[in-house]
Amino acid sequence: MSTRQRLVLQVVVAAACLWLPDVIARQVGLARAAGLLSLANLAALVISVRLGWRQALWGSLALALLSVPAVLSQGDLLAATGLLTLTACALGITIRWQLQPVYWLLMVSLCMLVVDLPLPDAGPVELTKLTVLLMLSCSLTARVQSWLMPRSATTSEAPLTVQHSWRRSLGYGLLLGTTTLITTPIAMQQHWHTTGLWLILTPILVIRPFVKDGWRVALNRCLGSIAGVLLVHLLALVLPPALPLQVPAIALGATAALMGAKHGPPVLFVVLLTATIVLFNSSDSSLLFMADRRLEANLIGIGVALGVLALAHPSEHLLTRHRAANGS
Repeated sequence: MSTRQRLVLQVVVAAACLWLPDVIARQVGLARAAGLLSLANLAALVISVRLGWRQALWGSLALALLSVPAVLSQGDLLAATGLLTLTACALGITIRWQLQPVYWLLMVSLCMLVVDLPLPDAGPVELTKLTVLLMLSCSLTARVQSWLMPRSATTSEAPLTVQHSWRRSLGYGLLLGTTTLITTPIAMQQHWHTTGLWLILTPILVIRPFVKDGWRVALNRCLGSIAGVLLVHLLALVLPPALPLQVPAIALGATAALMGAKHGPPVLFVVLLTATIVLFNSSDSSLLFMADRRLEANLIGIGVALGVLALAHPSEHLLTRHRAANGS
């Protein structure tokens, strides 16, 4: 198969994996959860491309299990904050094997469940439907990706390699958990819903294991968010009024998945992902409002991240000097 054919097939696979969960969710009475399911499948798709379908399967299982306490914590500030803080800490620790840059996409769906419950009635039946559908759709996405776009044998079977020390990984997890302790109460007490999702996620995307790297990522994130919002405004002007927002959302999401798989420019990935999330979580009447709120939340989240980085910088400097003095 030529490179162009593989590229076309990858886009088709990504679009189908984002579209089918939307259709199935509406058929089983979970229409409000359609965007959440599509974003979860986007995460499974990217993980499958980057790490293999087994890693995507484990991530999907973790998300499905965490969806239960996430839904049950709705309206409970302490429970929701505790859940997201522990999850953020665990996500940070995965940087030891360099998994966090891929696994963070699963955090999008989990945060959405906490701050903007997509269920009209969070009863046992609806919760069971959501959990099962999350697990099945994400698992199917990972397997379809592996069947149609198989990775090389050496890549797919390669074991995870250690990239950072336990001290660095635990410190990074603590930083991410600290930001969540700050942002989750703000998001829930202000009833920001989807805007709160962006507030919680932004510091997780900005902060890096090495503090000095966080400043550059913050700049990329800021520029990408602004450009993503401008893209949404442009789409609002040129898209036909009768066109469902899911159509451009799926197209942009598929492109974002391809960009993530090919290790494309980080700024461009943020632009596409920003527009995708806004489109999946907006209606025709609220599209521009949601885009502007997204930008506002991102800027506040970047401020929180920079504050935490500034506090962490002296500790990292001392650690670096200590290692240099010991010759390690």
